[in-house]
Amino acid sequence: MTLAGLVGRSAAAVPVLLALGGGCRSGVPTETPGVTRVGATALRYAGPEVEAIVSTRSATAQSGEEWLFLDLAITGTGHSGVEVRRERVALRVPDGGEIPLATQSEFGEAYPRLAAALARADVAAEPLDYFPARRSKRLDFLVAPGAGLAFDSVWVSDLEVATGRLCFSVPGGVQSGPYELRIDLQESKVRIPFRLGER
Repeated sequence: MTLAGLVGRSAAAVPVLLALGGGCRSGVPTETPGVTRVGATALRYAGPEVEAIVSTRSATAQSGEEWLFLDLAITGTGHSGVEVRRERVALRVPDGGEIPLATQSEFGEAYPRLAAALARADVAAEPLDYFPARRSKRLDFLVAPGAGLAFDSVWVSDLEVATGRLCFSVPGGVQSGPYELRIDLQESKVRIPFRLGER
């Protein structure tokens, strides 16, 4: 085959490769606009102010437990920062109720009972490095006692991504059914639905 023929074939393959790469990044659409499935236990949200990845891998093993853990990576979509506030993060549970993110005081008090489960969640955690070009920072809404300071909010832009664990105290224990992570921002609302304990 001539050099021109090889170049022609290579050029023809480029759009195909780009399409395949784009498909991997976009994931499988869900019934919720802006939310795609990017793994068996990972969902991606793309909205006007932020993009986020939430992993439910730890939550899938918590049936009947009093606490539910979600791992989150969140980044801004523009140069101007977006504030994500602790008190505006909540979880809708199967009975339709809404549970706020635990306070640092609640988390600290429960920590001796949660330490083993949190260690297992650390071992089983899936990578959330979907934004490799952005500077990584900690999402320190909740920290282990003596491990540092917890903060009431975090600012993110399209230059940085904040990653951390969200912990919710669930009255009556974690049940099977539909859940939804809710984050209210200044100008938009993040809604990421997922299901636990159902196949």
